Amino acid sequence: MPAMGSMRFAFVLVALVAGAVVAIQPGINGQLRSRLDHPIQASVISFTVGLGVLVLACLGLGQRLPRPSMLADAPWWLWLGGGTVGAFFVTSSLIVAPKIGAAWWLALIVAGQMGASLLLDHQGWLGFPKQAVDLPSLLGAGLVVAGVVLISVSRGR
Repeated sequence: MPAMGSMRFAFVLVALVAGAVVAIQPGINGQLRSRLDHPIQASVISFTVGLGVLVLACLGLGQRLPRPSMLADAPWWLWLGGGTVGAFFVTSSLIVAPKIGAAWWLALIVAGQMGASLLLDHQGWLGFPKQAVDLPSLLGAGLVVAGVVLISVSRGR
């Protein structure tokens, strides 16, 4: 295996940490939800705190806050897409993960991510570089799905 550049290594490390926090987030939000009346309330708190952290990070990095005029000519789905997807993800994790467990939840998330990422790369949608789906990538995705099946069978699901 060729030596990995320091920037690439940093990206890999950040991605691994992001994957770990995806496993941790439903537990944290689930504990938050247990103190509230509804999962949506926990999502509201999660996103409010997230917004505050991002505003502070933006200002701390010397960036100005985004202005609506910066996206005036953007399609409607660009305005709503990321936040809506994030809200769906966080809220669905609050509802589903406590019912099926962290391992099965994450296995299903990874399987869904693999399928969607292969399609996005193959089509070159949403700004991703167009990359044909080949046998190794299909085999890799198949192994992810096999992992989901093994985890679900071991958990009696």
